[in-house]
Amino acid sequence: MDAAVKRMEEAMKRTTIPGATTITHTNGAGGATNNDVESTGQFQYQDYRHDNGKFYYVPQGYDLPQKTQMLPAFRLWINGDNMNERMINNGISTVKEPVHPFLLWTADQIPTSLWKKFRTGWWKVLSTMAEAEGSNGLKMAILRGERSRIDEQEIATFFAEGMKYLLTMYEFISQKNFQQWKVTTWSRQINYAVVVKNGSDADKMRLGEETR
Repeated sequence: MDAAVKRMEEAMKRTTIPGATTITHTNGAGGATNNDVESTGQFQYQDYRHDNGKFYYVPQGYDLPQKTQMLPAFRLWINGDNMNERMINNGISTVKEPVHPFLLWTADQIPTSLWKKFRTGWWKVLSTMAEAEGSNGLKMAILRGERSRIDEQEIATFFAEGMKYLLTMYEFISQKNFQQWKVTTWSRQINYAVVVKNGSDADKMRLGEETR
């Protein structure tokens, strides 16, 4: 497993991390009123009204990005989709519609079809990474609204710790070409049934009650 961790760390060193971007929120048609806007530091996240009359953390029609690598997925988990935008005026201009950090998502705050996709394809691996030592404090700070924008240096640090934790919890993964896996592949590979089938004895001992 040590060799796998070293390969992961080398891959992290080669990863180009863009600088942080400051986003100014703009209300769009069908969005929330000013009373519905939640301010979190330098960013403002809002709930978006959908055609069914309900408010959600995502604008109508929002979907998860396809074939997402682990680092970009982890960034969305921590900081949300701050670059999300919608075209207006017949495509002449755009308006920012930032999406809450994915770790804040719940079944009540996300449309059913999107929630199911997220829960089965993203949630398992990202929530497991958040169990790494030192990560719980960051998670709680975000949940309480005390932290809104985590810089890229800090994200890289927490990401590396999260990846090490995954390889510790699921030792059999270290024998696979996991560096190129997408977030959905990771979630499939650490699924309860897959670990029971392919995991080491130690991996199986660490499994809790089966959850689906």
